[in-house]
Amino acid sequence: MSEISPIDTSISRRPSRPLPRHHERYLYTYRLLAGATPLQFIISVEPESGRPRAGNYTFRLSFRANGIERPLAEPIIRKLKVDPRQLEFVVFVFPGKSSLPAGCLWSLRVWLRVNSIDHRLFGEDELWVGKDPDFNSIGDASFARLKNVDAKEQVYHAYVGKALVSFIVRWTKASNGTYKYSLEYEANGVGAILFEDLNLKLDGDPRTVTFLIYSVPTTSMPVGASHRLRVWLRSLVPLNASDPSTSYVLPFNDSYIYQRIWKSDAFKVGARLDFESLGSKMVMGFSSGSPVTITTNQPGMDSSPSPRSAYEDKSRAFDF
Repeated sequence: MSEISPIDTSISRRPSRPLPRHHERYLYTYRLLAGATPLQFIISVEPESGRPRAGNYTFRLSFRANGIERPLAEPIIRKLKVDPRQLEFVVFVFPGKSSLPAGCLWSLRVWLRVNSIDHRLFGEDELWVGKDPDFNSIGDASFARLKNVDAKEQVYHAYVGKALVSFIVRWTKASNGTYKYSLEYEANGVGAILFEDLNLKLDGDPRTVTFLIYSVPTTSMPVGASHRLRVWLRSLVPLNASDPSTSYVLPFNDSYIYQRIWKSDAFKVGARLDFESLGSKMVMGFSSGSPVTITTNQPGMDSSPSPRSAYEDKSRAFDF
């Protein structure tokens, strides 16, 4: 009778993988009514350690209106020795300086209150938002018209001075419900990126968010060479289904929430500019002929300027 070999009971063990680290952050939401516009402010409190213990915390502020959420201000870091899940904030807005359109400019303040001591976290003096502003009150404004919409971009045409300019808004999906927006302009074969880092979190289809783009001429030599450029996003206010009067609302009575997202006070584009008007002391250069072509084995270092950001540092007009 043949001998039966014993069963090998040893088990090959694979190296165990570390469990995913549990990381927490805490969201506080505050609501208010600015004029006729409902607003929400979301404060994110994120511990460096990932757990609610004493240490460094990153505070982030975002702003939400009519189903669109976007970041405000730069993140800041504070040390906490208190429970981050039981914080109290003081959030308020007050009207800014006189503005066009009227009733859209607000100053925002966010304070952290702990054990009766207040610490200011965020201050913003150029929060532009409003319901159905009167843009017709802006004298000499030239408004862009929406010409084309597809799955990933919108194209607007406008006359900036005498120059026909195309403004192209593009977006890519960054994560669930969040899109990264960019804006560039093109005029007769030449263009540039105006910004490319605007993050919007949307409740719906990004194609339903449209933009209001306009320019206003400023004093310049030659005339028509410099303009103020403003970019607002707009979103349709949904109708209240429980209100019987909404069944009679016509398309031209639609209501929108507008938010200003970018500006330039020196947009330099013109057409048929009269440089001779600079006067007799101006010395005009002349061309030396066709360009010289230089060929290298390796491309040179990229010295192109960085695209402009949608988020700009603002000077503080108030100390509180």
